[in-house]
Amino acid sequence: MLIQGRTVITGDVIVEHQVSINDEVQIAAQEGEAIHLRGPKTLDGQQHITRTPLLGAL
Repeated sequence: MLIQGRTVITGDVIVEHQVSINDEVQIAAQEGEAIHLRGPKTLDGQQHITRTPLLGAL
């Protein structure tokens, strides 16, 4: 796992197994929700990752 740059991670976020996060990536889990990122993958640039409810689950 490699995290560098101006990365912002908030909430219940698990990052494991060959995930690289660079630049200005923002990862935000809402209260009561969790985000699990496992690799291999690279997140970079100005990506913004959030978890949204599934259609029909509302």
